[in-house]
Amino acid sequence: MLLESYPVGNREVYDRVRRQIIRRYLGDDRGLTHASADVRVPRFLLNDLTRYWRTVTVDFVYKQVAENDKKWALRNAKLRMSRKLIFAAGLAHVFFCHLDPLAASARSALMKSRDVSLLTAYLEQELALSPLEVIAKACVDLPIGDATARDIFDSYDRFLGILNNQTKRSELEKARTHDDLRNSVAWEEVRTVSKPFHDGLVALFLKEHDVLRDLTMKYGLF
Repeated sequence: MLLESYPVGNREVYDRVRRQIIRRYLGDDRGLTHASADVRVPRFLLNDLTRYWRTVTVDFVYKQVAENDKKWALRNAKLRMSRKLIFAAGLAHVFFCHLDPLAASARSALMKSRDVSLLTAYLEQELALSPLEVIAKACVDLPIGDATARDIFDSYDRFLGILNNQTKRSELEKARTHDDLRNSVAWEEVRTVSKPFHDGLVALFLKEHDVLRDLTMKYGLF
């Protein structure tokens, strides 16, 4: 609902439901509203984002068994790229609650009066961005090297090109055995683009920016 949804009916109803979800995550997070330190990361929300990512990986293995490897290569490609991008964007959202100057007044309200309304409004606005836009914001607003940004966006552009090519997509949909994968040009392309994409995200969150690295280590891992 927060990371992937888009309204197909009444926009007001959609916005109201999403706002209430965000407010519940923030309002029930005593570590966020009562912390003595000045770091403001919504950890309840972060926990569910992480659980979402783990659920996606478990579901991948479940479908592998339940569907007898049907569309294994295509699902694996999405797990390596689009699903990972969605999770990375979720991490960026929660960490930008602390890093983004636009969230400064929201952080101040939390520290002074434990009021989550401004942070709710901030997250509501940020969640309107697409995952690629969120990662682009991180690359632009933080001192992130050009090589890291190119690894992420060039690789993802090539991945979209693969999926947009009906011949290659059909090849991925049909590949299921080891022989299929060994003989699949499309699968080899997926493997080729997924490595720099992964390396770019690792560099973004763990190497390029000291504060983002510390947030990822402290809240994203342990």
